[in-house]
Amino acid sequence: MADRTLNVWEVASLLVSTSCGIGFFLGTGELALRQGMAACLYAVATAIGLVALALSAARLQRTGQSIWTYFGSLYGPAISQQVAAFSLIWMTGVLSTQIRGASSILALSGMPQAASIISVDCLVLAFSFLRISWLSGIFALCMCGCTAVLALALAETHNLILWLRAPVIFEKSIHMQPVEHTALVLLSVAALVLCGADYQQFPAMARTSAHARSGCLIAATIVLGIGFLPATAVIAGANLWHLSHLADQAQVVPTLLIRVIGSSSHVMSRAVTCVLIITALGSACSILRAMSDATAAVSRGVSIPPAFHRMLPIFAATLIAIYGQSIINVMVTLNVVYLAAVVPLLILTLLGYPVLNQAARRSMFVGAGVSALCALIEWTRVIHLPEATPLILGWPCALFAALRSRAAIIQTKPDRVGAREVHQRS
Repeated sequence: MADRTLNVWEVASLLVSTSCGIGFFLGTGELALRQGMAACLYAVATAIGLVALALSAARLQRTGQSIWTYFGSLYGPAISQQVAAFSLIWMTGVLSTQIRGASSILALSGMPQAASIISVDCLVLAFSFLRISWLSGIFALCMCGCTAVLALALAETHNLILWLRAPVIFEKSIHMQPVEHTALVLLSVAALVLCGADYQQFPAMARTSAHARSGCLIAATIVLGIGFLPATAVIAGANLWHLSHLADQAQVVPTLLIRVIGSSSHVMSRAVTCVLIITALGSACSILRAMSDATAAVSRGVSIPPAFHRMLPIFAATLIAIYGQSIINVMVTLNVVYLAAVVPLLILTLLGYPVLNQAARRSMFVGAGVSALCALIEWTRVIHLPEATPLILGWPCALFAALRSRAAIIQTKPDRVGAREVHQRS
């Protein structure tokens, strides 16, 4: 983790930009055409996760530990590398949504798909080297710009009141969705905010524990406030701007924004496109910074040029972005694989039952393997499985793998390791 230099507003800005990146804007708009206001579930789950993150923000700021460093302090460097590897899996899914979103925006300007993806990859790599304090300001301005244009879209359709009524409509809409889908998204997204390195890095970089905690709570409030805006704007403007007829539904929100501004000025239309792209790049850079640290942890002991710590994650995320599945679905699917691997071991640790290294490794591989197999079966449509099957099967199997031998359990509380000692071990 980097030096503690962020103030409360910089922490909040970076957390909001990570939470409400272009994957959030585009993914929510994409789902709003099919699910209505229930598409805001991702934003609500993220806000809940940020509140939970605030509860652990003081510890993160004090120790500066990433989640793989925390496991490494308990189980050794091999487990640290394994957790970092599983972290890369879900962060790859999140980064892919940012790449797909930004390339979709460029495609609206007439750029070929291949050229747009390559351009986005290069820009993400370049932006990731900027100072974190600069990025926080850029992200805040771009997020405010996107929010203002979405509010303008509601004003043009005379539906600003719909935004105020959105929570009530959401509550009614969510009851029409499958219970297991709602529970899965709430659990997976909230848990990933709490345990995800891309979120944890910012409270850990706060100047004080109070700044870390307050930044998380401010971010949760902002995310919940603007979380209903993309879906509300899409619902209000779907008929007026014929949004349901788009070939790529990931372009719903960019198309909406460009048509709202484009009706008054071609220059402003270009400006909105640039703001959207920078928003996508900003969120992608936050994730790429965490992925770079995870890649370095995984490749510890192997001579790899530092630039490859950023290039390899971009390459993997690009492959997923090309696949073209629903943005939110990609994020949730890869989140579930990570949760199936890490959560059982984390629960045992927090309950005071850390397991021996070999059992810990076995537990994580079993949980991830079972959930990945379930996801693969569902993806190939060989058998239709309930959406929550990867966790329903993965968690018990992982717990059984960890607990199957009494000798594998050490019934002691985990030692507290100081930040300096952890830094020396890592």
